[in-house]
Amino acid sequence: MKKGIMLAIAAGGLFTFGLTSCGEQFTPMTEEQINAKVEELYNEQKDAKLQELSAACQAKAEAEANAKFEEMKSAATASK
Repeated sequence: MKKGIMLAIAAGGLFTFGLTSCGEQFTPMTEEQINAKVEELYNEQKDAKLQELSAACQAKAEAEANAKFEEMKSAATASK
């Protein structure tokens, strides 16, 4: 019975050692790193959102201009 328990503890220790020795170790970020990352992500999203809104505004302006042009064109042909 003691050998089984000792074997289980040894196997668990090797398994734990294997998991902790491979891969990247966790290192917490400093306050400055967190703030820099937040600022970076904010600026990326802000620029993308501004471009999206600008494109939507441009498309809306073009659609309204085309509609007004067609309205004026049809009014001109109707008056002839």
